Amino acid sequence: KKYPTKPLSILDVGCGSGYLTAVFGRMVEPKTNRKTTSSPSSPSSSSFSTTLNEGKVYGIDVIPQLVELSKTNISKQDRDLLLDGSSTVHLLTRDGWKGYPEGAPYHAIHVGAAAATFPRELMKQLTVGGVMVVPVGPDGGTQYLYMVERVGDAGVVVGLNNGDGELGSGRKGGFREEDYKVQKVLGVRYVPLVRSD
Repeated sequence: KKYPTKPLSILDVGCGSGYLTAVFGRMVEPKTNRKTTSSPSSPSSSSFSTTLNEGKVYGIDVIPQLVELSKTNISKQDRDLLLDGSSTVHLLTRDGWKGYPEGAPYHAIHVGAAAATFPRELMKQLTVGGVMVVPVGPDGGTQYLYMVERVGDAGVVVGLNNGDGELGSGRKGGFREEDYKVQKVLGVRYVPLVRSD
């Protein structure tokens, strides 16, 4: 699979402790900021770094205390990811059902709580070729992890400029099911994706 050459944008919905958000941050941090380690097989060899591409990671949670917990935890070992001006990771209190349109379109969206139905507002924030991993199913009921890939742009692609200065406008507007390829991955059990209203 071809990897994007442009900066990547990743959304982590339900950032919780901040662990996965920090992992995503390390995957896309600027080359000048990268921590390097010696190869495990040859500690004296030159340093190496595993990154996909430079970019930004947005970690959101509806619970303000969890956003603060993420900030505290990431600051312990990965403070450089949060520094103003060059920050790779941004942590915000937001409704996971609505996502974070200001950082869209996203190349990857991870949802760490089960949505009762497919979260269309999040799906519209994927760029064409972008992938969302999301658990779907009722609280306490049967839930499955799905991989949702954006394969078309007939509907809204949030965050893209349509040429007249408007962000988030699609050529035909709205949500179009044919823009997405959905694959059921496996059965799971997650806490529910909570709405702010």
